[in-house]
Amino acid sequence: MMKIIFFILPILLTGQQKITPQHIDAEYSKLEILYAEAKTDQTFKKNIFLLNESKKINYSRGIAMGYLWLSFYYSNLRNYKKGLDYLKLAEEEAKHSKDDIKLQSEITKQLGGNYYNVGLYQEAINEYKENIKLADDTDDHNAKIYIKSLALFKIGVSFKKRKQPDSCKWYLKKGISLLQKEKKLPHILEMNKIYYSLMLTEYDVAENKIDLAERNVKAVEARAKKILANNNYQLYKVKAMIYAAKKEYDSAISNYQKAIILAKNSGNKERLKVLYGDISKTYEEAGDKEFSKQYLEKSNHLKDSLDNAKQPAIENAVKELIGRKETNVKTKTRFLVYIIWAGILSAIISAFLIIKRIRRKNKILNAKEQETQLLNQQLNLAFEEVIQLAKSNSPEFITRFQEVYPNFFKNLLKVEPQLVNTELKFCALLFLHFSTKDIAAYTFVQPQAIQIRKNRLRKKLSIPSNEDIYTWMQNINQA
Repeated sequence: MMKIIFFILPILLTGQQKITPQHIDAEYSKLEILYAEAKTDQTFKKNIFLLNESKKINYSRGIAMGYLWLSFYYSNLRNYKKGLDYLKLAEEEAKHSKDDIKLQSEITKQLGGNYYNVGLYQEAINEYKENIKLADDTDDHNAKIYIKSLALFKIGVSFKKRKQPDSCKWYLKKGISLLQKEKKLPHILEMNKIYYSLMLTEYDVAENKIDLAERNVKAVEARAKKILANNNYQLYKVKAMIYAAKKEYDSAISNYQKAIILAKNSGNKERLKVLYGDISKTYEEAGDKEFSKQYLEKSNHLKDSLDNAKQPAIENAVKELIGRKETNVKTKTRFLVYIIWAGILSAIISAFLIIKRIRRKNKILNAKEQETQLLNQQLNLAFEEVIQLAKSNSPEFITRFQEVYPNFFKNLLKVEPQLVNTELKFCALLFLHFSTKDIAAYTFVQPQAIQIRKNRLRKKLSIPSNEDIYTWMQNINQA
């Protein structure tokens, strides 16, 4: 009798436990871990229980989470229509919790998952990037880390499907780096960090970085065996890849077999298909054509089975997902039309004000333009006058030159204060672009003497031999 009471008492106590929103939220957190351990059937049953309990107490967030898990479950089973139907129910229920950023991120993540499962990887990436924006909008540090790291990992995996290894590695590393900065991680994030680290190690093996891959596996192996449960298939898969790369085929096959058992336990046929293909290749490299053929047939059979199950449902799912996108585009377009009309109205009002301002400015500009033209005319006349004075070797040349170009001699004397008047005059002639022959003619000396004076002046003013002396004089005036 006592044994019977002992057995029934825990059940009675559990049955009498009061269901609260806090309790449901806590149980959904455990549900994530259960699924991450690849215990799919247990996850499904527990979710149905939590969904029903949420409905009993009319807890909108719990109901939305229940529908999201069902959407996730059926989408992964390739029942895309059912997955989308439950996603719609979740979105409708989540309208009561618009400020719940984590719930909104779960919806966006599941929409991305639907895109991913039907092969619309760029659309999936766009949804996951929306999740990163949602994460940046929350002040809850734990929620931020959870949403952002998971979105980064999902983007990485989407790029892997698109066969873009560099982008895949970049996002996986970024997600891992984000988690490494945290002192203590929740169990689900610790699982993610290990799982995606092992996925990243696959690329090290593919790039023949075997020593690095072995170090990475050794660093996480003990924790992986403790934490990942059925998801340890990833650990054994990577170990098998390393042994195969080292041509240790017996060890590679042994690890592939362990990975296959765990993949079967998880019920994930996609994983199983890949593992069958990998072990078939390893048997072939080991010279065992019979087993290679058997596993290749298993892989192809699973592929055909998955493709046949996928094809009828995928067309409707793609249409619905594209229709959803078009609806969003139309909504955004309507919003843009309103903005454009408001912009046009503002532009018309602004135009009147701008036209008045332009007219006023034009009057000022016209006056300034006339003034500038007058100054240019005066400058041209002054230049001609200075040229004529130079040609006639007039004693008034230096005085008039200084009036027209007041900065030239000042800047020259800053370079060499010891310049005498004859040298200043010679520099002025060079500034006016008189040639050696012209200077010789106007100053009544031989061209050779002018060339010697040029060389001396170049030395005195430290003008580099590769620099044109005429250009140098022009630059001095502008300094």
